[in-house]
Amino acid sequence: MKTTQENKRKGPFVGFWHYGVILTYLSAVAGVVGIFLCAAVGPFWGVVCLFVSGLCDAFDGIVAGTRKNRTDEDRKFGEQIDSLSDLVAFGVAPVAIGFFKGMQEWYFMIPLCIFTLCALIRLAYYNITEEARVSSGAGKRTSFEGLPVTNVAIAIPTFYVIATMFTDPLVTSIVLTVGYLLTAFLMVFRFRMPKAGPKGLLIAIGIYTVVIISLVLVRTFVCDVPLTAQENIQYLLSTGGGC
Repeated sequence: MKTTQENKRKGPFVGFWHYGVILTYLSAVAGVVGIFLCAAVGPFWGVVCLFVSGLCDAFDGIVAGTRKNRTDEDRKFGEQIDSLSDLVAFGVAPVAIGFFKGMQEWYFMIPLCIFTLCALIRLAYYNITEEARVSSGAGKRTSFEGLPVTNVAIAIPTFYVIATMFTDPLVTSIVLTVGYLLTAFLMVFRFRMPKAGPKGLLIAIGIYTVVIISLVLVRTFVCDVPLTAQENIQYLLSTGGGC
């Protein structure tokens, strides 16, 4: 006789299909779209997609938590699909941004590979420690060990805007390299980072928006490098302006 969980698996497709995983799927899709746009149009649009992935991931857990009577398989599926999506959106897609922004010499492969590897290690470590934490009957998580991978959606766009304040491709690549290596280090470095709730997330998004707008204003009016899609597409090949 089939169990309740087996009955809930019925359907023409494998997996779990409900609104609780929509944002997770959208995050992964945004990551893949970002890779294509980096190659076809320019890295600026990859950064936009990375930010979209970050927004989706910030609230996917909250949305999933609104579903009642979730089975154990349903919950575990959500955890696994979230990590797999994060690897694409925050471990692989950001590498395309750096590559198509000028980090194309062979030696730039080193920091980019380190970045993806650290994201992979962090996600795997989080999965096993979270499973152990839940099995032990621990309460709601209040902090993380190391920088969560999803914070890449904040770190890389920030370094991208700073890097594009300079019209010298080499300087741009160096700034981005520092950004990738620093972010990679923080992902695997053991320190406690508080977990923000819904209100905290909204406040953080608001603060980050102000920071990015401020950097863009500095880029435009101090460094005299207008933030236009065309300039990002052309990798700032114009010779005028820049810090």
